[in-house]
Amino acid sequence: MPTSVPRTSNATHRFVIGRDGEGHWIARDEQGQTGGVFADKVSAIRFATMESDHQADAIRFAPRSAKLSLFN
Repeated sequence: MPTSVPRTSNATHRFVIGRDGEGHWIARDEQGQTGGVFADKVSAIRFATMESDHQADAIRFAPRSAKLSLFN
């Protein structure tokens, strides 16, 4: 699976997917309007895909060194 997906300007929501400091998977949109905490990567990707109207180019992955949060 690729570590990042190219972005385009026509996506409804753009999402970042990665892990938080406790190892949970986080999917959040870049404007802070929606997101969630997930037990696994597949669930986070599924959520982001559905929320972005199935536009795979609207999803990117945070670097492994980054610790995501829903609140910042």
